[in-house]
Amino acid sequence: MNNKKLFMVVMIPFILLCLLIARAEYHLSVGAQWDFAITGYDPRDLLRGHYLRFRLAYDWQETKNECSGRTSCSYCLTDIGEQAPKVQIVDTHTAKQCDGFMQYDDLQTPLNRFYIAETQAKLAEDILRQARIDNTAYLRLSINKKGEPRIVDLLIDGRPLEELLKEASKEE
Repeated sequence: MNNKKLFMVVMIPFILLCLLIARAEYHLSVGAQWDFAITGYDPRDLLRGHYLRFRLAYDWQETKNECSGRTSCSYCLTDIGEQAPKVQIVDTHTAKQCDGFMQYDDLQTPLNRFYIAETQAKLAEDILRQARIDNTAYLRLSINKKGEPRIVDLLIDGRPLEELLKEASKEE
């Protein structure tokens, strides 16, 4: 009897963890992928921690437009064939007619950092320093049908940072 209880106590957290991972992977696989330029990042901060901190640089369509407090608001994304979409703030009902949309809640908070292993910080610093000069750093997001974004990858000149770090470590 005790073995069954112990087994259940150990397995329930494991099963819940697996379900959380499966949910995150499902979200990434079904969402539409969009690339956004990032700004305000300082590669020197990598040496102090495991995260690169940045801000999304939205390419605003004509004007930024504000949404009235009466309705729920969203970022309307318009695909213009370039890497970053045009963005406009509209009410959620209108946003569903856009090429894509993200919920308007404070999106900078969950989308402002990217994990980089401490062992790769020096290589990442060099790569990001050049990307900052060339303005070639983009964040790839997966946005589901509800407008919820999740970070997929950090791109430098159209290539994943992880891939560039592997190449740089082989060269050393």
